Amino acid sequence: MPKIIGSTLADHRELTRQHLFDALSELMAERPFDSLTMSEIAQRAGVGRTAVYNHFADKESLLLAFMNQTVAQFADLLTDALAGEDDVIERLRIYIRAHLEWTRRYHLPQTMNLRSEMSAQAGSHLRDHAHLVGRVLAGILQEAMDQGRIPSQDTRTLVSLVHGTLTGQRLPEDPRRRERAVLLIQAFVLRGIGAEAAEQPLPALAPAFPAGTPVGSPTGARGSVPGIVPSRAALSI
Repeated sequence: MPKIIGSTLADHRELTRQHLFDALSELMAERPFDSLTMSEIAQRAGVGRTAVYNHFADKESLLLAFMNQTVAQFADLLTDALAGEDDVIERLRIYIRAHLEWTRRYHLPQTMNLRSEMSAQAGSHLRDHAHLVGRVLAGILQEAMDQGRIPSQDTRTLVSLVHGTLTGQRLPEDPRRRERAVLLIQAFVLRGIGAEAAEQPLPALAPAFPAGTPVGSPTGARGSVPGIVPSRAALSI
């Protein structure tokens, strides 16, 4: 009989699911989703190879449940962060920071093109998740256009461009470099959508790359920005 974690069977089930979510997140940071197996996920989570199927029929079901949880948590994070902030440009800055931290926490930008690696039905559910997040951004962008803070433009296209920029980044672990990266990305996105450049100051320049840093290293990759580590691939859902 499998070992019970938690004080009740309900607690055991919830904790086991969370262990599986954590394991999936960690493994997706290391390898493409389509290369993962349920056995590997179960082993990383400390769950029996057969017991895992008591919770999820396959890895697509596991991913969709994981995305349900992360999107809900992101929505709660945004709601708390945006509460009481009336300035629409500040609301955009908050959204950008929250999105970067969300994808960093769950390793989402390091996954491959999930929609191409899943069934059509599962890919449709992932698009629903993307649309849920996109609607929050679309509302803020439309408000900014209505107030004349950014030029009028197609909101749907703008959401896609902003998300493409955000999911293409992986924040550094070092707190100072991470904060500088966030500020730089905020300024880049806000200037790109037409906000006044004078209101979007760039952070102070980071120190030059150390002498002898090889091209292609995390701090010296051609075309990279100091303080921002390019991800292997942007999340495309």
